Amino acid sequence: MPLKIELKPRESIIIGDALITNDDERTRFYIEGNVPILREKFILREDDANTPSKRVYFIVQQMYLAKDSSKLDKFYIEYVRDLQQAAPSLKPLIDPISESILKGNFYDAIKNAAALVKKEDEVFGNLFNQL
Repeated sequence: MPLKIELKPRESIIIGDALITNDDERTRFYIEGNVPILREKFILREDDANTPSKRVYFIVQQMYLAKDSSKLDKFYIEYVRDLQQAAPSLKPLIDPISESILKGNFYDAIKNAAALVKKEDEVFGNLFNQL
């Protein structure tokens, strides 16, 4: 069964390697096949990965979109190490991300990373942005 996608005006989506931006009208289309898809609300641009948790999220996003995610493993390990040093209290939120990655379930890893970013913001607010 194809995946039905509806895009709002000016909304973006990543499908495979392509960033697609809608025009000024609502659009509906169907996707068949096995390709990574990220709606705009889940896309984090590299320039916006400006906190330890957002860097983890960004690299997990890149792992999901990559054809060969193993090339990104070293960055994930580095970013997680940095995050655990900066905020050891976030470790319980990091473990599910790592477990999902080990299982090859990168979409779940993205959802878990989103929870991590949310918690970082709740706990630290703009502290990391001020560093």
